[in-house]
Amino acid sequence: MKVRDIWAAVIQHIDPSVAPRRGGLAPGGPQRRAGLRAAAAVTCLLGLGALTAGCPLCDGNDVGCEDSVEISGPIGIAVDAPAHLTIEACWKQRCSTVTLISDAPRPQHTPLSASAAIEGGRILCQLADLDPTNTHWEIRIAFVPDPNTDLEDGEVYTVRVVDDDAQRELVSLERSVTYEEVSPGKEGAFCTSCSHAQIEIPPPAAE
Repeated sequence: MKVRDIWAAVIQHIDPSVAPRRGGLAPGGPQRRAGLRAAAAVTCLLGLGALTAGCPLCDGNDVGCEDSVEISGPIGIAVDAPAHLTIEACWKQRCSTVTLISDAPRPQHTPLSASAAIEGGRILCQLADLDPTNTHWEIRIAFVPDPNTDLEDGEVYTVRVVDDDAQRELVSLERSVTYEEVSPGKEGAFCTSCSHAQIEIPPPAAE
């Protein structure tokens, strides 16, 4: 049965005296016809609401994601040493600076985090010791654009990490990226997908 037939049946149930007639109007005068139109409108809205509530838009999967570029890798400071870092992160020549300070080694899976706004989005930075086989601190920098910010292949990202204690440059990286479309949920017209790129920081040079 088509949707319009269902609504017609509902309207007729509201007032059994009303039956569709070819080329004619529902009997009962303008007031009754106005009341029926209002009832039909309410029924339509309720019907649409029920359809939306009862039908998962993405096969029942509500996992979402957001566009991002992640730059990660070890830096030239041993995990058993303090780390006082200044991080300058740029996207399309739009830059922001973040400071990360750790005066003692951090336990595994407990990253030190900081964030800052950047034109068109924000950057999220983490200093962590997530790989027990790694002898250096690791850093992760995520660029997350605002929802209304478009991403285009070929955009350039740069990161500079400085050891504030030794005034030594630990990381100096510049990369252009090609974004990959990823979907953490299932495929479908209403399923969430987003653009992502991953950049690995080269291992520190041997001292």
